[in-house]
Amino acid sequence: MKRNRLTIVMIIMILTMSNLFSQEPVALTLNVKGDVDLKREAKKTDVKKGDELFNDDELISMEDSYAAVKFVDGSSIVKLFPNSSLKIHIENDNRKIHFLKMGELWTKVTKGFGEFSIETPTTVASVKGTEFLLSIDENGETDIFTFKGEVFIKNKFNDIEALLKAGQKAHSDGKSEIKVLDIAADDIDKDTQKYIDKTFQQKSKKSLKEDKPGRKDTGSSFRGEEKGETGGNGLQMGGGVGTIMMGDNVYTRIRLLPEITLGKFGIGLDFDLLIDSDGNIREEDWDEFEDYVNKIYYIRYGHRGDPFFGRIGGFPAYTLGQGLVMRDYSNMLRYPEVRQIGLQLGGKIPIAGMQIEGFSSNLIKNEILAGRVSFLPLGSTNIPLLKNIRFGSTVAHDRNQIKGLLDSDKDDYPDVYDDYPYNESSHNEVDENEDYWLDIYEEINGDSIGFHDWFWNSQYLTRNPSFADLGEDDVTVIGVDYELPLITKKLFYLSHYSEVAKILDHKMGFIFPGFYSKFLIFHANLEFRFYQDDFAPAFFDELYDEQRAIVIPQTNDVVSKEDLLIFREESRGWYGSLTADLFHLLFLTISYEDMYGKDNIHYKSLWGKASINTDFVPKFSRAEIGYSQTGFDKLEYFKTPSALVSGTLGYDLGGNTELVGKYQERYVDYDGNGIINGKEETIKTMGFGVEFRF
Repeated sequence: MKRNRLTIVMIIMILTMSNLFSQEPVALTLNVKGDVDLKREAKKTDVKKGDELFNDDELISMEDSYAAVKFVDGSSIVKLFPNSSLKIHIENDNRKIHFLKMGELWTKVTKGFGEFSIETPTTVASVKGTEFLLSIDENGETDIFTFKGEVFIKNKFNDIEALLKAGQKAHSDGKSEIKVLDIAADDIDKDTQKYIDKTFQQKSKKSLKEDKPGRKDTGSSFRGEEKGETGGNGLQMGGGVGTIMMGDNVYTRIRLLPEITLGKFGIGLDFDLLIDSDGNIREEDWDEFEDYVNKIYYIRYGHRGDPFFGRIGGFPAYTLGQGLVMRDYSNMLRYPEVRQIGLQLGGKIPIAGMQIEGFSSNLIKNEILAGRVSFLPLGSTNIPLLKNIRFGSTVAHDRNQIKGLLDSDKDDYPDVYDDYPYNESSHNEVDENEDYWLDIYEEINGDSIGFHDWFWNSQYLTRNPSFADLGEDDVTVIGVDYELPLITKKLFYLSHYSEVAKILDHKMGFIFPGFYSKFLIFHANLEFRFYQDDFAPAFFDELYDEQRAIVIPQTNDVVSKEDLLIFREESRGWYGSLTADLFHLLFLTISYEDMYGKDNIHYKSLWGKASINTDFVPKFSRAEIGYSQTGFDKLEYFKTPSALVSGTLGYDLGGNTELVGKYQERYVDYDGNGIINGKEETIKTMGFGVEFRF
C-alpha cells in the first residue's frame, strides 16, 4: 500500500505542475487590426496589440480584421486572417498545437523549438522550420500551401498522409486521397496576399519559380479506422485516477499512459492499477508474463499508406477491404477486463502499386488472423479512369472459435463451466473434496487409481469440460474487391466499388454496385447487397469476440458463430451510410441495412454515432454516444445479444486535465428466451476519473 500511496502523491504533484504551467503567458499579439475577440474560459473580450496570450486562449477575427501573434520563446509567428478562429495549445514538452476551426492563417516556424502543428476539422499539419499558408473552406476541408521547408499532413479520418515540399500545395477532406501538386501563380487570391508581408510575397514568388518538385502520390484504398496516438517527438505522459466497475466489483483505478515518439516511431504503455475496497491490487492483472506484455498499449511505425508501417497494441475498430469480410473488428471489446496485444504490419511493394497488410488480434495466441493485398494493374498506363482502378483480396481466419468463451482465471476451463472462475486451482464443486475421498478409498482397497477413474467418469460426478475437452472449431472468410474513382473534384468526389466474399464450407455474399461520395457536408455510401443462405456479412465485426462462441442454456452445449449460419437464409437489399458535419457543431453517422428474404422476412441492422464539437460547449472536452444492433426483423427491443451501447463524456478541468466518464453495455441471453432480462444478462463496463496529459 505504501507504493500505491506514493503513486497517488506523484500523480497529484504532476497535476499541480500542469496547472502552474498553464498560468504562464505563451504568446503576445504583435499587431491587431479591426475587430478581434479573445475567448478565455468561455468569456470574450476585445484584444489589442501587446496583449499576453495564455494556454488554450482562442482568437476570433471578424470581417476585415486580422491579428499577428508571436510566441514568447521566439519559435514562430502566426498571422490570423479575417473571419477566422484559432485556439492555441502548448504542452509541457513545448509541443505547440493550434486548432484552426475556420478561416485562414499564415505562419513562419523556426526550427529547433519543438513540434509545431495545426489541426483543422479534417487535417493535421506538422512542421519544423517552415513557412506555409493554411485555409478552411465552407465544407471544413483544408488547403495547404508550402513556401519554405516541408509540411507533413495527415487525414484525421483514415490516417492517409502526404509530405509537402517548398512550392507544393495539397487539398484534404479528411478521408480521400491527398493530391500533392505544384502551386500555380493564381492559386492565392489577392485578398489573401495583401495580408502576407510584402517581403515574404517576393521571397515566395521567387521560390515558386525556381523550385518545382514533381507530384507525389500518397493514396491508399484501405478504409480501416485507426484510433491514433499523439504525434510529435519526445516523451509525453497521460493517465488518470478514478473508479471502474467490472462485473459486480468496483475498483479504484490509477492509470499511467507514457508515450514516446521519435519521428514515425512511437510507443505507448498502459500501467493500470485496480484497487479493491480492501486496498488490494487486483492480482489477476500482474501474476503472469502475459500480463506484463499486455501493458503495451501500442508500438507503431508509420501509418497506412507509408512504404512500411506497423502497429502492436489495441485496435478499437479495424476494417479490411470494403468490409464484407472484416469491418470494425475490435480486440478491445472486453477491455480492460480482457487485454489483447494485436499486430498490424504492411507496406508498399514497387510492383503495380501493390500494397500488403497482415493482422493478428492477439500476438501471444494468434487465434484471429487476417491479411490483404491490393494492386493497380493499369496504374502505369494512361487509360482514363481505368488507370486508377484498384483490385484487392482479403482473408480472415479464426483458428478456434471456442476460445471465445471467457476464462478469467486462465486455467483452461471456460468460466461458464467453471464453478471457481476466479480460482485457477479448482474447476468444479468436487475438486476440493477429491483428495479426501481418494484417501478413504485407498485405506480400504489400497488402490486409489481405480477409484480415481471411476470417480471422475461416473454418471454422478462428471468433470466440468476444459477447452481441450471441447475441441477446436476454425473458420475462414475470403473476399475479392475493386474500387474505381469516377469523379475527383474538389466539391464532389464519387467512386464505385464492389466486393464478393465467401465463408469456406459455406456460401457467398456480394456487394454490387457500391458507391462512395463526398459532397457539401456529407460523406455517403450506398450499396446493393446479395447474400446466399448460410452466409453472414462482416463475419468479423465489432462484437465478434463476444459472439465467437456461446453456450446454449437448455442443453449446456457450445455453439460457435459459424454454427449459427445454418439459420441464415438467402436475402438481398440495400445498405446505406451517411456522415454529416452539422455546422461544425454536431457530427452524426448513421448506417442502415435492410435485407429481405423468403416470405418477405427482413434482416435489418442499424449503427449510429453522435458526437458534439465541444469547442462550442464551454468546459466540455468530449461528448459522444453510439448504438448498434444487427440481424433483427423488427426493432422491438433496444437490448439484444447483437446490440452494443457506448458513450464518453469529458469535462475540462484546465491545466491539461479533464474529468472523464466512459460507459459500455452489451448483452448475453443466458436463458435462451430471446429477451434480455435485467442486470443478470447485461454486461456493463463503466469508468470515471481524472485524466491528464503533459
